[in-house]
Amino acid sequence: ARLGYARLRGVEEVEERLPYPIFQPEEWFEAQGVEDPRATVMDGQVVLFYAGKEREMARIAVSTVSVEDFLQERWSWSRHRLLLPVLVGVHNRNAALFPRRIAGRYVMLHRPMWMSENIWLAYSYDLKHWFSHKVLMEPRPGSWDDAKIGAAGPPIELEDSWLLIYHGVESSTWTYRLGYALLDKERPERVLYRCEEPILEPVEPYEREGVTPNVVFSCGHVVVDGVLYVYYGAADRVVCVAEARLEEFRA
Repeated sequence: ARLGYARLRGVEEVEERLPYPIFQPEEWFEAQGVEDPRATVMDGQVVLFYAGKEREMARIAVSTVSVEDFLQERWSWSRHRLLLPVLVGVHNRNAALFPRRIAGRYVMLHRPMWMSENIWLAYSYDLKHWFSHKVLMEPRPGSWDDAKIGAAGPPIELEDSWLLIYHGVESSTWTYRLGYALLDKERPERVLYRCEEPILEPVEPYEREGVTPNVVFSCGHVVVDGVLYVYYGAADRVVCVAEARLEEFRA
């Protein structure tokens, strides 16, 4: 797997789609592909967290490029680097970076496959050394997200909280859906609210039938004039967009 680039006019019209990848494997830990990118713009840089595949193992990694180079389509990515030390036999995916520092620290969400597939939170001062790892949210038995959960795109800063869009998998049907949670503004390890029902689920034929059926899966979104546009993959076959006003996401 490699990563491509498409530029949109507005929110849904493809203006340009490059015929070549802009990001591809370079290091030993991603020999079989780079997947699930989450991009955050900070300090003049596009910070890309992603999953590197080495055989069947997935590990979270990072690379950066300046915003100026990105906008000019100069793909001068920094050296690809693992975010965390290698833990033998422990997969990790769904890494997302908060879009600003909190109390001077970077904040990351990730999902190590350690005992259970939960969303974890960790802090760093330099994007290299991570500490205070905590379980943020766990799957809920008997619910639509009872098998595993993971962050979608980077959290979105609201007036009084952080909005986290996340995916959840139902064990009985292995259906992927999207939900949301609200996190404390200055202590994001505190979950203020978590939705009981999903906000997006496979309904259309192109979401229910494909390479991986019954899947909606998001790695990114944008906010324009108070409207959240969530870009998502459907059944590993097409890329789609859904929208909702930010004011709808409340406790």
